[in-house]
Amino acid sequence: MKIILYIILITFINASTDFNNINTRTLGDINGDGEINVVDVVLLINLILDNEDYNSDADLNNDQILNVIDIVELINIIISEPELPENAYGSPETLDILTWNIEHFPKHSNTVDTLSFIISNLYVDILALQEIEDTQALYEVAEQLGDNWTAYRSDTNSSWGELSYLINTDEVTILQSPYTILHQYEYDFAWRLPYVLKISYNNTEYTLINIHYKCCDGSEDRRLQSSIYLDQYISNNLSNDRVVLLGDFNDLLIDNYNVFDPFLNEPDEYYFADYYIAEDPSMIPYWSYPSWPSHIDHILITNEIFNTEYDAITVRVDEIFFNSFNNYDNLMSDHRPVGIKISN
Repeated sequence: MKIILYIILITFINASTDFNNINTRTLGDINGDGEINVVDVVLLINLILDNEDYNSDADLNNDQILNVIDIVELINIIISEPELPENAYGSPETLDILTWNIEHFPKHSNTVDTLSFIISNLYVDILALQEIEDTQALYEVAEQLGDNWTAYRSDTNSSWGELSYLINTDEVTILQSPYTILHQYEYDFAWRLPYVLKISYNNTEYTLINIHYKCCDGSEDRRLQSSIYLDQYISNNLSNDRVVLLGDFNDLLIDNYNVFDPFLNEPDEYYFADYYIAEDPSMIPYWSYPSWPSHIDHILITNEIFNTEYDAITVRVDEIFFNSFNNYDNLMSDHRPVGIKISN
């Protein structure tokens, strides 16, 4: 019996020899060190062979018996734990969302392959994208990422820069296919209507609204009107939803003429998770639009998320994956992505 048990152990060790980065959990963590690894397997084998007192943390299938089935379950936990890429932004414990204006996508013949590589290394769940000009190229990215990824574009037949989503369905359930809203205000939104996605993560529902406000000086009134219409829509239709409004807002959070006043004037209802980047001069290296330079890509959350643990930051992909911002700009975009991690 002892020989058989150790043969099973050796077989699984050979199948996966990397036991680093194991997530903290109770079930299976027999020695209580916060990790599940080969040490716990050895302890479980000894519990079985020596007929030790019953240990609930070692009873992986909860049948009140410790036997070889628990060993197999424990080893399966170890070898199935994902190994995070070196440049990962997200993690298995959080809902990881990026907003990213990928300028004139695809702007280069290598953009699709490069974007697929970057996303696979960032380890995220959802990307809300702007300026996606080619539906087929977007589908190619999803295909390269794997069968668990799916892509949506607000107008599949358009050659203009449309709002889009890339979604990793391993952890995220799509409750409703994305749809556009506020059609009567196309002019104010520069014909880029807000794109809504309803999802569930870890049995918690979220509503994402992907936006791309009108750019440039002289369009402040249209951006302000867009904020007014979105505030009204959220209040009237999503008042109890966990809403994440994100995208290229094309304006500053701190400004004399502030197009975000409809949100900023209601601090009990809304909060820009990236506001600290705009107000802290030391965060200038994290501005999302270095070529201006300015910080104009934002993530707004509603009060249903306030008491949730979350963190937002600009992901400096130009420094992580490219030798310079110019190389990144030439191949990918003039915007950096801004991300939020949400725990629930």
